[in-house]
This record gives sequence, structure tokens and C-alpha cells, in this order.
Amino acid sequence: MSYRVIPYRAGSRSATALAEALGGRVLRLEGSRFRARHTDTLVNWGNTQGIPCQVERAIGMPTCRVLNEPEDIRRASNKLEFFQRVHAEDPGIIPPFWTRMEEIPDDAFPIVCRSVLAGHSGEGITIADNRMGLVRAPLYVKYVKKLDEYRIHVGHGLRPWDIQIIDIQKKARRTEHENPNWQIRNLANGFIYARDGVRPPDCVIDCAKRALACVDLDFGAVDVIYNAREDRAYVLEVNTAPGITGTTVERYREYFRQF
Repeated sequence: MSYRVIPYRAGSRSATALAEALGGRVLRLEGSRFRARHTDTLVNWGNTQGIPCQVERAIGMPTCRVLNEPEDIRRASNKLEFFQRVHAEDPGIIPPFWTRMEEIPDDAFPIVCRSVLAGHSGEGITIADNRMGLVRAPLYVKYVKKLDEYRIHVGHGLRPWDIQIIDIQKKARRTEHENPNWQIRNLANGFIYARDGVRPPDCVIDCAKRALACVDLDFGAVDVIYNAREDRAYVLEVNTAPGITGTTVERYREYFRQF
């Protein structure tokens, strides 16, 4: 058994850390001479471009295990396709959304305008408090106030219906940051991921598992917010190449080794 990690880009620190933890290697995105055999497991870390190596096939199907096929990652990483898929399968776990600003009701504001569908770290986000603040975008999502925001790492087990929790993180304020943005919580806006003592409400875990069940991914890091007033969780997106370090790397290693 050997592991190969397919990075979303050359030099990915998370892909390198994961490959080292698994005792495997990161595949070159170009010019790879590796030939995957039936005893190998390929872990696709966010790459949508294809599998950059030769793969043994039987009757047209790969004989090795590929965790997260490139096309499945592409569909899940596109925010609009993700929302449409979840809405068709399990609409109660996502906020209301629209694709045309003319469709947005007057009582729906604030609205998150997403001009970049496959961005990360808040890229392409504009929050409109009223109709005058709207910008042209392919996706508009109702802004839901949140007490907390979590990243729940989940993955299918050996049995497809068995969805496991790999790791749990919560966005926490960086104390040295003077003016945090509580609406868009990312590193640049004054937040980091914390793990110690994090115990999300059951509805947060439930929503993360249900979100993975809606898409064709083997694993993913689901961003979930919790509205305390409603005592309800909402899924925002699923990440297929999350930044991981330390304990999170170890927990992914434990998860992948079962395959």
C-alpha cells in the first residue's frame, strides 16, 4: 500500500504535510512517471485538473482508490453549483439564495454578493445592507447572523453511509487584531482556527454530515455557522483543500489510513 497526494497547486504546504504523515509522496502536477496500481490510494487535495499520473484500469475503471475525483471537486468548489445541489437534496441546511438581484425580496437584506464562485478566504464577497449596495454577481446569499463559525472536517468511511468526523475547529478572534470583521471571519480580518475546548451544538455536526451526503465527495471541510437565536446551523461551503497543520494533519492521517 502506498499513498500519493495530488496537490491543488505545486508547493502546497498542507499536501506536503499530509503526504509526509502518510509516509507517501506528493505527485508532480506535470511530468509525473508514477503509475498507480491497485494497492495505491490517491488523495486528491483540491485538484480539479485531472489525475497527473498513469492509473491501472480494468474495463475502463481505475483499479486504485481515488479519494475525491477532480470533477467532483470542481462541482463542489463552485459556490453556485454547491448551493443548487444542496438545495435539491437538503434545502434546510443552507441560507436562502438567488441568482438575479431582481429576485431578492426587500426583507432579505443584508445580502452576501459572491462575484467569485470558486474563491476562498472571502475572495469576491461584498455585503450589501440594502438594494443600493448590491453588485452584479452570479450568486446572492442571505446574510445570517452568527454567534460562532465552525469548520467541520468530515469524510465517508469504508461504508458510504458512514460519515465520520475527522476534526472540529472554530473561528476565534486573534487578540492582537484591533478591528476584527465579525461578518467575514478569516485570517486577514482577525480570526484563526481554534480547537481546544471546542464543542459545537449537535445541529452543527449534523449539518456538516448532511452537506457531505449531498455532494459526490469522499471528504471535505464544511464551513458551518450557528445562529443562537434560532438555535440553528447553516452550511456556507465545503473546502476540498483546507489548510491543515499539527493535530489536524494527524487526524487526517488516521482517517486516510483506514483505506
